Formats: sequence, structure tokens, C-alpha cells
Amino acid sequence: MSDRFKHLLSPLRIGPKTVRNRVLVTAHVPRLAENGAPGEHYVAYHRARAKGGVGMQITGATPVHISSALGSLSALSNLDDTIIPGYRKLARAVHEEGGTMLAQLAHYGATVEGADIGRPAWAPSEVASEIVRQVPHQMTEAEIAEVVAAFGSAAARVKEGEMDGVEILGAFGLLIASFLSPYSNKRTDRYGGSTENRARFAIEVATAVREAVGPGLIVGMRIPGDECVEGGLDSTEMQEVAKLLEATGRLDYLNVAAGTNLDRIMRAAHWPPTPAPHGLFVPMAAAIKKVVKLPVFTVGRITDPVMAEQIVADGRADMVGMTRAHVADPEIVAKVRDGRPEDVRPCVGANVCIAHVQSGHPIRCIQNPETGREKAWGPAAATKKARQVLVVGGGPAGLEAARVAASRGHRVSLVERDTYLGGQFALRASIPAWKEFQDVIDWRRRELERLQVRIELGRAITADDLARAEVDAVVLATGALPRRETVPGAAGSGVRVATPHEILREGAGGARVAVVWDFAGGVVGSGVVEGLSAQGATVHVVTPAFMAHEDIDLIQRVPLYERLLSSGTEFHATADVVRVEGRDVVMRNVYSGRETRIGDVDLLVPWRGSSAVDELRMAIEKRGLQLHMIGDCLSPRTADVAIAEGALAGRSI
Repeated sequence: MSDRFKHLLSPLRIGPKTVRNRVLVTAHVPRLAENGAPGEHYVAYHRARAKGGVGMQITGATPVHISSALGSLSALSNLDDTIIPGYRKLARAVHEEGGTMLAQLAHYGATVEGADIGRPAWAPSEVASEIVRQVPHQMTEAEIAEVVAAFGSAAARVKEGEMDGVEILGAFGLLIASFLSPYSNKRTDRYGGSTENRARFAIEVATAVREAVGPGLIVGMRIPGDECVEGGLDSTEMQEVAKLLEATGRLDYLNVAAGTNLDRIMRAAHWPPTPAPHGLFVPMAAAIKKVVKLPVFTVGRITDPVMAEQIVADGRADMVGMTRAHVADPEIVAKVRDGRPEDVRPCVGANVCIAHVQSGHPIRCIQNPETGREKAWGPAAATKKARQVLVVGGGPAGLEAARVAASRGHRVSLVERDTYLGGQFALRASIPAWKEFQDVIDWRRRELERLQVRIELGRAITADDLARAEVDAVVLATGALPRRETVPGAAGSGVRVATPHEILREGAGGARVAVVWDFAGGVVGSGVVEGLSAQGATVHVVTPAFMAHEDIDLIQRVPLYERLLSSGTEFHATADVVRVEGRDVVMRNVYSGRETRIGDVDLLVPWRGSSAVDELRMAIEKRGLQLHMIGDCLSPRTADVAIAEGALAGRSI
């Protein structure tokens, strides 16, 4: 083991147990449960990360009481003994790989809708979440005692399930955090008012959990370092709360997070996507560590093991959460331990993982197509017969297909008509706010060089080339081209009409006022808006949808809106462009039919999507070659889908 990471890779004593290093996969919900319990897919997901060497892992927030049930069987639910066999399978799998596995227990409070008739959301006070916007039921003291007992019963099931301990979720505005916070706790009884009173529920839960599991299991609590909302818990008060929690003697660590899900902005901010700074919540953990002796954990876009090492070396935290980093690469610790940190597949903050989970789908990753598919796919086996493979197209799909095929032992060549790799994704990475996305391309380029894949740039493959090519299989990854829109009155006017791709390739040509007419609502439209804004243009977004960039998930949309609206961008929702008159762009509301104008426009960028480029398909089929069509040339979709199709193609040759 190199001294370069001696702090990060050193063991840590947490209560009754010692974990093998200081790297943590924090609690998250991968949407892989089966009937509310860990099944084969859930177990395989966590086994992969334990095999990669991570020190400790924690399940996602698991409801302990019927008033908090999520109503989704793809997430864990610890309401009765049916979860115990699943816990045992999970614990044994992680233990076989040398890891440590905790269960996070929670009550969601007012952060989710009331589950059913007669079962409203429960909370300390009638304070609604800005996301759910449903006034919760204010709990009685009898109901408080009922939930405390439910935590104890759930913890007993964790112990019987052979897990290593419990993390109590006291952050993010969920029930325990709602009691802690003056933002959401307006009570006047012994559970409200002073810091000590507001901490009473958390302490009672910690006591019930410790009594249920005994001294042999780890018990920790996840807490906010700062709720970052007016009237909420700040860093100073959280130091007082931390001291109260430590004084109980019931807890073995404190895991420090940020924000509250009761607030619309902070709901997004505690999963900060690019371009948020790396390690942005570390100061909150450092503040808690100053006042307690318990081990303190930290989180917040910590994706680089060099940064993680420095955090531990500096004494700002005892353990470092690298959760999204391990979604992208489960083998971070193994690579660092083996002296190969440069081989780590970097998390780029695309938050595809969060978007999928928030929409109720299994976890996915733009960088790692195997994430969430560990059981279904298994490892990519070495080929029994090496074949000559031609990959046509060097976008994300083609790069991944080439990488996987070459890693299995095939002889691979890749040809790209542009003079650079990455295709449309490279244009996306050229936008300053999204520059980290270049790592998706660069990591694959380095892997292809290591695997000795022959790369030829600036060459367009023709049907004649395919007729002569000495290959056994062709992967067609030729992508798509943007559709061009004809706008009445634009021809001969003073308004230039261009595609998003042209703007990102060639620039805005000094345009001062630009209109982006976005039908699609996704990353391309928002990307060109960011690109134009970065070039100094005042941008108007016109969309027939209910909101600008509607198809972008909430976690990405909140910081996107912050950036765009702060730069002077204006949104015109429920409207279409109907014509250009001189340098006026005329809009019509899709519901009222009322027309309005944007004047002095230099540039109009309509965006309705792309059309697949698949002309070479017939030539390949005519030769009888094995053909795999992937990515946008099959159908224009998202980069994570394209990369996953590339991986499947590389596996199937």
C-alpha cells in the first residue's frame, strides 16, 4: 500500500467494530429491492461495491412505521419480519467480500405524501414540504411513543438479519430532523421550543435502537450540519445538537449531511450535480468534529481519492462518503490500493443515478452501464474466439462498445468522421458549466489506448469501404443529426436561424439577443442556452411545455434555473414561435392564442430533436457481417442509454 493514501486506507474503529478503511458508501435507494426486501439484484449491487474494497456501506432510508411507508416495493421497508431473510443475504454477501453493512432506518415525516385513506403524513407540526405541498398530521405524544417503539422493533430485525449496525436518519427534513429543526417544529410541549426539547425525539429513538441491538452493533445517526434555510438549523446550533447526542452514550458516530427536503431548493442541493464544487459540505462536518469525540463522517461531491485522503489527513472528518463515485466505479479502493488511482472511472456529476431513482426506476449511471445491472449482466467474459471488429463512430456509444469488445480480447478498430472523439457529447462538454463531462470521453480514450484499439479520426466510412473491409463484425454508432426547422418569415430577415450544434461548434457570431425555441425540453436545449449565455447573449427560452427544460429532473433543474435566471435568461412557457417579422420573433400562447413579441433578435435556435444517421446499415447487411446498431443511429435518446447499448454490443460479439 502506497503512503500516498495511508490515511484513507487505514482502518477505523467505530463503536464495537473496526472497518477496513475510511471510505463510505452512504445510504441511498437504488430501487433494486424485491417486495420491499433485499433480493438478488440488491445484493449483487452491494456485493460489487464490497468486492471493490469500500470500508462501510449503508442501505437506503428504510421506513419503520406504516405512517411512513413509501408504497414502493422497489425500496426497502422494515415494517415486519419479512425483511429479515433479505438482510441476511445482504449481510453475508458483503461480509464474504470483507465489508461492513449497516441498515439505515427512517420515518419520512412530511417529505412524502400521506400513504392512504386514514393515513396522512405524520410530522411534529403542521408544516408542509414545498415538494409534497400536503399539510401533515401533527403527532400526539402517544404517536411519538409509537414511532420510537417502531424504531426499536426495526432495529431488532436488523440485528436478527445479521447486519453490522443501524444508521438512524436524522437529516434531510425527515421526521427526526423535523423535530430537531425550528423550521418545522412549532410545538409548545416537551418536544418543542428549546434545543434540548427539540432533540428529545432523536435521543429517544437512539435509546430505543441501542437497547434493541445491544452493545455489539454499530449505531450512528445522520444529521444535518446546516439546513441552509432561513429559520432552520445552522452550524452553531447543530454543534449543540451533536454534543447532546454524544452525551447520551448511545451513538458510535455522526454522519454529517446538508439541507432539508422540506425546502424546494435544498431538496436538490444535497445531491449537488456538476458544476457544484467538490467537497462542498466538508466544512459542516469539520465544525461538528470540533465539538465531539465520536467519529464524524462527511459527504458532498467527493469523487477524487486524492481529495478524500486530504480530508482525513487534515482531520476534517474520520470517514469520507464517496457514494456517487462508487456508483460510477465500484473498484475505487482496489485501484487506489493497487497504485492505480488514474484508472478510476470518475463520477462527473451528471446525476443520472438520482434522476432514475427519483422517477421510480432502478439506479443507472452515465459512466457505468453495469450499475444496477450487476445481477442481470454479470461480468463481461473473455471471448473464446477473437474477432476483427470495426466500430463506426466515436461518440459515447462507440467508445464504450470498442472498450468492452477489446477488454474481452477482440481486435478492435474505431473510425470517427470528426477530428475529435465524443460526438455530440463533446459539444455538451464544451459548455463551461458541464466541462466535467469531458471525463466520460477522456476515460474511455485512455482505456482504448491501454487496450491498443486502433483509432482513426477525420475519416468518414463509406459503403465501398465496408465492401472491402476485412472484419467479422461492425458496430454502427454513427449517431444522429439535428433536425432543421423552417420558420415563417425568417428567410431574408435580420434573424439568423441555426441548430444548437452549429452554435456550440461555431459560436453565436456575436449575437446579443437569442431565442431558443425548445420543443424537446431536455439537455440539448438547456445546453445551447447555457452556451449562448456563456458567450454573452441575452437568451429567451420559448417552449410549449408548462415550464422551460421540463424533461430535466428536479435535482438538475434547480441549479440550472439558478444559473440561467441569474444570467438574465428569460423563460416563456406554454408558447410557440409562429413567425419572424423583421427582427421580431412572434410567439403565440398555445392555450389562449395571444401573440407577443421579442424584439431586436439576432439569433433563433429551434430545437425539435435529431434524426438517426443509419445509411450504412444496408451495406453492412449486404455483406452478411455481424451488425450491432447502438445509440442515436438506432434512435436518438440519452447518453446513458447509448453507453449501455455500447456495452451490450461489446459483450455480445
